[in-house]
Amino acid sequence: MTNHAEPADTASRSQDVPEAVTVLLLDDHPALLASLKEAVEADDRLTVVGTAGRIPDAIGLAVATQPRVAVIDVNMPDGGGWAAARGLREVCPGIRLVAYSAFGDALVTRTMAVAGVSAFVSKDSDIDVLLAAIRGENLQPSPSEPTPLTRRMTAAAPS
Repeated sequence: MTNHAEPADTASRSQDVPEAVTVLLLDDHPALLASLKEAVEADDRLTVVGTAGRIPDAIGLAVATQPRVAVIDVNMPDGGGWAAARGLREVCPGIRLVAYSAFGDALVTRTMAVAGVSAFVSKDSDIDVLLAAIRGENLQPSPSEPTPLTRRMTAAAPS
């Protein structure tokens, strides 16, 4: 588990992309966080403004960078993804939150929805599903949930 937050070096990003979506990544597994950062940065429409392995670090980065989107691991120390979502929403009221998790049961998705998450993506999903959720694509309100959670964007489980 990493205890440090890292603002991203955005100076190398092309200034020709004024509408790039700024993204904060939060996951307590350093290898996954590094892979996730690389995948998100490969999309010219997205700019990673920071990464964090702990919730307090993510909240500090959010205050400093004001990202448009945060990708949150659901199973985290310091209170889990729910606490991360609530804390990020407090310091960045307009932030779009994307839960990224290996845990996708109904209780987890409802809990994250109540915390203000707008998309839930399984870690088993293709990376394009996560990138679409970050960009806010293909999200539609769910008629069965009285919460802000939009359509669950999970990959079909193998039979």
